[in-house]
Amino acid sequence: MRKILFIIAGVFLVASCGIIPWRNFSAGPMMGSENDWWGSRNYDSNGEQIYFTATNEGGEHIRYSGGSSFGGMMGGSNVTCASCHGPDGRGGTHTMHMDVMDAPDIRYEGLSREVDEHSEDQHTDAHGEYDFEDFYQAVVEGKHPDGDSLSSEMPRWHMSDDDLGDLFDFVKSLP
Repeated sequence: MRKILFIIAGVFLVASCGIIPWRNFSAGPMMGSENDWWGSRNYDSNGEQIYFTATNEGGEHIRYSGGSSFGGMMGGSNVTCASCHGPDGRGGTHTMHMDVMDAPDIRYEGLSREVDEHSEDQHTDAHGEYDFEDFYQAVVEGKHPDGDSLSSEMPRWHMSDDDLGDLFDFVKSLP
């Protein structure tokens, strides 16, 4: 009886270490899988797909440089806009391993306002409405409309103008 219990305990130990390959086993949904973190893979637009998967309608993965010091904790190579800014674009504070990152609200109304560095008041950006060039500067160059650098936590995305335009259109549609 002891031998049987020892064998059973050994099998469970080996299985829990991942040595035995389990077929069709998943600890949970993975981004980019058929049932990813954000729901089904049927997106209404190319911009929405880029926002949630960092992949365009043509199946091309959108590359980036820099970004969160959380490394693999924010999804590793599967970092997306939604990873930090959330499914609704409202952003928020993320804490992992005692590191804190504040992702801003990127809904269009939030992008169209700039916080005055010397007061708590918000005002409409002095150069007018937040436009594609401002969005390009933020997403690709990592700069605010006034030229100041965004946080180094913000990845610098490498995508075509068409994909960036589709992403901007999606962000503008967030309620």
